[in-house]
Amino acid sequence: MNNELWRLEEGWLAGYTEDAELIRSIRRYKEPKGWRIMATYSSGAMQYKIPAEQRRSAERLFAVSIQ
Repeated sequence: MNNELWRLEEGWLAGYTEDAELIRSIRRYKEPKGWRIMATYSSGAMQYKIPAEQRRSAERLFAVSIQ
């Protein structure tokens, strides 16, 4: 399973995951808090646009850190 997190633009991060369990968790808990789907891939992977103020939460969920 591949998880990535990077800075997108001022005030936003982007996250990519192939983990079905993580996608379910994001769908349930984070989409109502402003996380938006940017892309859906045929492999089942998802890419999200995440508010930058939720960086720490995103780093914990995706198990990666942004430098």
